[in-house]
Amino acid sequence: MRKYTKDEIDGTRNYFKRQGFQEVQASIGNLNFSYFVLPQTLEPRIRDFVFRCTGDSSDNYVFGISDSVGEEHRPYAVIHEFIEFIKIGIETPNRCVSALDEELSLVPESIKPEHIRMRRDFFKNLIPYVSSQPENYTPKDINEFKQSLARLEEIVNSSQ
Repeated sequence: MRKYTKDEIDGTRNYFKRQGFQEVQASIGNLNFSYFVLPQTLEPRIRDFVFRCTGDSSDNYVFGISDSVGEEHRPYAVIHEFIEFIKIGIETPNRCVSALDEELSLVPESIKPEHIRMRRDFFKNLIPYVSSQPENYTPKDINEFKQSLARLEEIVNSSQ
């Protein structure tokens, strides 16, 4: 997956602010982070998308999430990105499914079944989307997403 430069990250943050997108401060467990709520129209091909712009620095990032995601689910989907790219690291194998496991451990039981289905549907849509962009996503990246989808399918199937 692509690493972004400090200038690209700062430029993205400034663009989102100029557009008036809401920035939300979140604290879950012992992690504090922020994210922007972005219009679903920015990426109509991926319902409930999550946006990541990270580089080498753990304190310079921009995350976003589609406004189509229910407000109670947003911080948990974004914390996945924070865990995967800031805490675990972009070069670490199995980072996506590891982040998913940690994400799901943080989701309140009251919304967990709905959250799991929403995330399963996201990964189901994500895989064909990224597979059509070999310039942006490697086979390793796609395998990361497939591992997360398999984990979510397993959870959904075991709860039926």
